[in-house]
Amino acid sequence: MFSLACSILMSNIFRHSFSRFKSIECDPMGASEPPLQLSSPRSLRYREIGHPRSLRRSSFPTYQIARPHFIHSLPFEILALIFILGAEDDIQLPITASHVCRQWRGVALRSPSLWRRVSLSPHERLWRERIDRARTCTLDVGLLPWREVRGGGRRAQDLNAYTVQWYMYLVLPFIHRWRSLDLLFTDYQPYLLRGALAGCGSPAPALEELSLVYRLNDNTEEFLLFSAYAPRLRRLTIDGIRLSWSPHLFGNLAYLDYTHHGFTNGHQAVDDVISILAVSERLVELRLLFPRGRLPILPSRMEYVTRRIRLRHLKHLQLTVDGSDIPFELAHLITLISVRRLSSLRLVDLGHNHNRFPSLKSFFYMFPIPRSLEIIDIGHGWYDPRMVQPLAQSLPRLSKIAIRKAWTPDQVLELCPQRSLGKSHLNQINLHPTGVSNH
Repeated sequence: MFSLACSILMSNIFRHSFSRFKSIECDPMGASEPPLQLSSPRSLRYREIGHPRSLRRSSFPTYQIARPHFIHSLPFEILALIFILGAEDDIQLPITASHVCRQWRGVALRSPSLWRRVSLSPHERLWRERIDRARTCTLDVGLLPWREVRGGGRRAQDLNAYTVQWYMYLVLPFIHRWRSLDLLFTDYQPYLLRGALAGCGSPAPALEELSLVYRLNDNTEEFLLFSAYAPRLRRLTIDGIRLSWSPHLFGNLAYLDYTHHGFTNGHQAVDDVISILAVSERLVELRLLFPRGRLPILPSRMEYVTRRIRLRHLKHLQLTVDGSDIPFELAHLITLISVRRLSSLRLVDLGHNHNRFPSLKSFFYMFPIPRSLEIIDIGHGWYDPRMVQPLAQSLPRLSKIAIRKAWTPDQVLELCPQRSLGKSHLNQINLHPTGVSNH
């Protein structure tokens, strides 16, 4: 049986080799070779290994070319716009996109606005390279207590007067190209603010947005920024810092989020804010907060403030309280401001008090609510259920009242506004309460 199996196996090998030999001999594409001497299987195998046959071109491809992805058919301008919009949320996206393929890298390197964000950190070489790739494009500079890493995460960084001054030294030569500046300090360090703002004395002709937040600041110095020249500045967020309020710097503001520094209180604090609003009369949106907890340092005035300000363009007003009652400064300030075109009023309680503020009734008695108001957002300590009906009756254009209370879902009362300026009655207004989840 064993010998029979061996003979069958050898015959199959011989037949297969002979057929291959015939195909080579009649192959017009192959080279002419002398007839093969089939003496033994061993010599045949040696012959095939030593002289391989020529490969014939197949009429059908042995592999299939993958179809290109549809994103590769997008115009370069649209692809670059997608990258730029994504980089606003993820600062690492320009680097990630430029490492995908050669085409995307070319698009990324030819889009200067993709590299405009500079979030200062110890990686000096990285940010210098980004500034170079931005070319002549404006820059968005940020100095935050954390730095963003790949994957959307954040890693805390230690900031002191020396590191802050070193970071700012990197971008100060390009102050004429700043489009925005965002400084946020959450921990106290001596001379921290001076190290960050000491070099900001050159004009900033391209600056559009400025945010300076340092609630624990103990420096009472009044800073004069950018040589009082930033004609394009439209948005300002200030918290805990005293600034020299120049008309050439803050005269064109449209948005102001102002948190009082706390170095003054009472009538002096009201006078400080009135002087600020007198310069920034073109405001469209205003947010005010007088925080509690800090003792005043600068001398305060005793006489009442009687100067009145008219904000003709103001449409959105937000009044914020972080204590158990409405502060005197906010209650007195609101009586000195005329806002006849106001369309939305938001009343925020950061402490989420369960009961209404003790001075709420007297506040609304002194506050001249404009008849142009359309939306009111009331939160926690600002809310009194007895105030809904008077508001609906006295404001003919009021269309929505949003109510936020502790431990209960938010409510939105949709009203049918009475466009006529005559008397309006409650039975002419339809209230539609709807539940809204807390955020």
